Formats: sequence, structure tokens, C-alpha cells
Amino acid sequence: MGSVDYSRRIYEILRLRTFPVGVKLLEVDPDESEIPGFRPLRDFRRRMTFCQAAALARYYGMPILLGIDDLSCPGAMVVFGLVEAPEYFLDGSISAGLYAPDKETGKKIDHKIPMLPPGKFRGFALYPAIKEVEEPDVVLVYLTPGQLTKLAAAISYSTGEPLVIESIGKAGSCGGVAKAYSTGRPVGILPGLGDRTLAWTMEDEMAAAIPASILGDIASALEKQQEQGVLTYPPRPFLFYEFKFKNIPVIGVHYDRFLKEVKAMREDEGKVE
Repeated sequence: MGSVDYSRRIYEILRLRTFPVGVKLLEVDPDESEIPGFRPLRDFRRRMTFCQAAALARYYGMPILLGIDDLSCPGAMVVFGLVEAPEYFLDGSISAGLYAPDKETGKKIDHKIPMLPPGKFRGFALYPAIKEVEEPDVVLVYLTPGQLTKLAAAISYSTGEPLVIESIGKAGSCGGVAKAYSTGRPVGILPGLGDRTLAWTMEDEMAAAIPASILGDIASALEKQQEQGVLTYPPRPFLFYEFKFKNIPVIGVHYDRFLKEVKAMREDEGKVE
């Protein structure tokens, strides 16, 4: 099986609202790539952010290829190494006053953003991972906290490691993809303000970036846990208990009296020990 089959299994078991997004980092210009897809500047007459392209792939099933001329987001250009970060991207200037009270704190924050080495990649493709487009490097999934809980359990099952979520409120999806690519480990993502405001990531959505190399192990873990009937999504309610009606406000005292009267009647009839 390939990543398409594994992505489909993850999509179905987790009952994801939108398609998993395959992310392929390109070492050649997207014009030289054989991957079919839309180019934002050429086809839509506008530039886009990374998270907008991911939204088109997951909501509409559209394959999107972005080079540096297609990108409107300076952060994504730097995170994926399409250009080298200028000094004012690293000295705290772009965080001071918004994400940090001063440049010193901002510098600490900005140095925590995952960044791929400049010069290696010239663009990337984003597309629904459940379709035969291209073998991805990373698969990006958007999901609810409940779905992420099940995914985290499957990741721990297959790797023996916890799913770690780190967030500074920005560079959520692109930073998560960059980190998953560079470390080879799944990354939990709290989508940033760009995701929320530009790409219509819902308030109740989180995300995860999964290296394609371990997609099969995670899909298998999801299936094995699903078969046990405990770690399911949606969660199955536990129903083997006796509800105490006397705890209901107002009518509880009357229900409790009624049940006691029924029990006494049955005892009189010799049918209750």
C-alpha cells in the first residue's frame, strides 16, 4: 500500500471533515515539476498563503503548486527556505509589540519557529492526500480535539512516543510541516492566526503533520485500536451503569419515592429478595 491508501484509512477511521493534505516539497521550480495543479498567480491572478493553499486542497480537493512568486506570506517563504531569513526576522523585530513585549523576548520566540535550510527547496505542492497525485513528504490533517486524541493514541501505539504540541500562536501549519519533515516525527499543531483568519480553519479545529514515511504504521495502529471497540471516534458511551433518578432536581424525590413503593410492592408479592 502507498500513502494514498493509508491517508484514506486515516480519513475514514477518524471521520475527518475535510481531506488530509499531502505536502510535497519541491527541489525544482514548480514549472519544472510534473505534478499537475493550479498555480495561484497564473490561474487565479493572485498570490496566496500556505494555509490558503492547504484549505483549497482540503475543502475543494484542488491540487495547488506554489513557488516564491505565488506566495504572499513572507513567513512561509522563510520557513520552507525559499529565501534566507533577513536579520529583522531573527532579532525579534517581527514579534515585538504583537507576540512579545520587547525585541529580546521576540527573538526567543522567533528562534523557536521551525525553518528548513535556505536554498534546498524552490516550492511545494499541496493536494488531497486521498487522491493519486504525488507521493508526499508530509501529510497535514485538520481535526477536532476529539479526533486528535484518537490520533495521538495511535501515534503513541506505533512509535512509543507522545504527540507533542508546541505553539506560539503563529506559523502553525507551515511550521508544523517543516518540523515534521526535518525531524521525521509527527507534530501536533495549534493553527495560528493565519490559519484562522485567512484559511477558514474553524474554532474547534486543530491539526497534525505526519511524515509520510510512518503513515502506514499510524493507519495500522488506528485500525487495531478501532477493532477493540474502546478507542473509537466518535467515542462510544459507557452504558453499563445504573442511573440514580433521585439525583434529578425537583422530580427526583418523587421518582425515588415511586421506585421504593414499587420495590416494597414486589417484596410483598414475594418476588424480590
